[in-house]
Parts: sequence; structure tokens; C-alpha cells
Amino acid sequence: MTIPETTPPSAAKGAAGSGLFNRWLTRIALATGGTVLTVMTLLCVVNVLIMRKLLAAPIVGAEDALILFLVTFVALSIPFGARTGAHIEIEVVSEMLPRRLALGLHIVARFGGGAFLGLMSWQLAEAGSHAARFGEVTQQLEISYEPFYYLLAVCFGLFAANQIADAWQMIRTGQAAILSLEGEA
Repeated sequence: MTIPETTPPSAAKGAAGSGLFNRWLTRIALATGGTVLTVMTLLCVVNVLIMRKLLAAPIVGAEDALILFLVTFVALSIPFGARTGAHIEIEVVSEMLPRRLALGLHIVARFGGGAFLGLMSWQLAEAGSHAARFGEVTQQLEISYEPFYYLLAVCFGLFAANQIADAWQMIRTGQAAILSLEGEA
């Protein structure tokens, strides 16, 4: 007795504006994620193979840049992963429950998750507002972590909004839509 918690993208079109949001999120995540991964790869190859091994003069601050690129990549993948259903869900117990009870538990879990992620977003924004004052900077280049805290706050906020929207959609339709990359070009 399984619960269809997620549905193909056709159900996503039922929510007002979700198609536009999904297209926007997909384009931003794939374009920036691909760009960040390409830059990280090139920086690693150039820094290690050419600058360090061949010329014995590594790029100053390359490690700082890689760390910040990685934070950016992870931050941008959070809301995208939420829309595509990429985050882990354990449904062992819910499969044994009656459908309505399991649906109710899923709705409570989504609202609870949304509240917790909203709290995380708020705390990340708070940490960002204090980062410069407390000297939270990278080791070599001394780049402030402040904008990266804000980026994480926005991305966790989008994840929280996604959880709340999914819970609301589950209340209305009994299931939540996920974004599918099938047919994306």
C-alpha cells in the first residue's frame, strides 16, 4: 500500500506559476552549476598540473576560491534538489499505514521541514550580517563569508518555501509534484 507522494511534471502545471518557477530554477541551477563546476575543474588542473608541478609557483588563493565555488555550487543545488525530489526520504513506515494517515504524516513532515528550513535560513542571514564584524574570512585572500551566508540563506529559504508549497499541494490534491528533467534540452 504505497502512497504516490510525487507525480510527474504534468501535476506541477496545476499550481499557479509553478511552470515558470520550474523553468527559471532549472535554467539557473544548470547554467550556474555547470559553470561553477567547469571553473573549479579548470582552476584545479591549472593550479596543480601547470602552476605547482611545472612552474613550482601555485596560484595564491586557489584553495580559497575552490572553497567559495564549492559553497556556491552546493547552495544553488539545494532548491533545485528540492524541486526534483533528489533529497532523501525514508518511507518505510508510511508504506504500511493507511493512505489518509500516511498522507497526513507527509503533510505534517513537510510543514515541519519548511519551518525548520525557514529557521535555518533566518539563522544563516543572521550569521551573514555578523560575518564581517567577527572577521569570518577565507585564510589566504581574506574574502568575507558574508555574501555566501546570504546565498545559503536564500537557497534554504527557497527550499523551505518548496516544502510549504508541497504540503499545501498535498492538502489540495493528495500528492506533491516534482520537477522532471526528462525532455529538457
